[in-house]
Amino acid sequence: MAPETTWDPFAPAAVADPAATWAELRERCPIAWSERQGGFWTVSRYDDVVEIARQADRFNNSGQPQFGTPRPPLEVDRPLHTTFRRLLQPYFTKDRIADLEPRVRAYVAEMLQPLVDQGGGDLAEALTYPLPARALCAWLGLPDSEWAYLTRIADELFAAEEGRGDDPAVRARCNDELYAYSRQVVRERVGDLIQGLLEAADEEDVVQVVRLLIVAGHNSTTGALGNAIVRVATHSDVQARLRAECELIPSAVEELLRLDASVQAMPRWANEDTDLHDCAIAKGDQVMLLWASANRDPEHFADPDACLVDRAPNDHLTFGRGIHKCIGMDLARLELCVTLEELLARTSSIELAGEPVRTTFIRRGVSHLPVTLRA
Repeated sequence: MAPETTWDPFAPAAVADPAATWAELRERCPIAWSERQGGFWTVSRYDDVVEIARQADRFNNSGQPQFGTPRPPLEVDRPLHTTFRRLLQPYFTKDRIADLEPRVRAYVAEMLQPLVDQGGGDLAEALTYPLPARALCAWLGLPDSEWAYLTRIADELFAAEEGRGDDPAVRARCNDELYAYSRQVVRERVGDLIQGLLEAADEEDVVQVVRLLIVAGHNSTTGALGNAIVRVATHSDVQARLRAECELIPSAVEELLRLDASVQAMPRWANEDTDLHDCAIAKGDQVMLLWASANRDPEHFADPDACLVDRAPNDHLTFGRGIHKCIGMDLARLELCVTLEELLARTSSIELAGEPVRTTFIRRGVSHLPVTLRA
């Protein structure tokens, strides 16, 4: 099977309708090649994605740190990954995340109710951008007022990184600014997590962890919230069923995450020459794992393009698979569940009031989300 050499993940058609692009790749060329960003392989079928994600010894996650210095635990491998994952895990337990639920619910109510009272508005501006950053501030022990800075700097960084600006100077400036901010937070020993990390790791390593968390800890959830609300607003059957059976919201969240992954893909790098579906992947090659495509693979999911809010089992890959599976997934689930609960409870209908503005390939979300809300 010859690799596709014209595949462009940033092409307008791929950005506008990624599901159709993934379907074509799975069918025609499941191991595809793109010349973008220095060249990389793309793996689009569920079983292939899982196979590579689970083989941390053959496909590493530290081959090309985005900003020079690896940010643990995401951009390091064993044994360093294991060390940092164990240090962080106690702060991501279900009980610890559940303790945030009252505050998250209060944030949602505070930001949502004015839009309900006025009959609608831009939910991205009012809710989906601020909420994850505010939740992250609460979890890290940062002042609530810092959320605006975190969303602004992350959006600038990703815009420059993913082709909306493609400006190395902007990337460098944002990165320097984020490291300076992270270093200040660490030196002030803000919150239990940072204090706990400093007792077990060097200050500079903790700075790298915080640098990762203050962007990854909210941006992907922002995308997931926007994607979920768009689907609920545009699928009256889904909305009606969740209003009638609110106990299905946790299950619906998993299905919404499966259908509309905000992190569409993540890279790995080959540790050795390997062959996959007759494609020769050389040592050092970048391999992009398309979580979003795997989530719609008809060989794994029955009726994969349908939104079945009671789908079970639902072993989607939106949070990844293997040792680098997202450590913050329960916080994201909490924010999604609470937002849908409050949104449905405070309204009798949710409809789009205009065309949502989508973000791009790797991190797919909604930067403008006009809605009409009926109380």
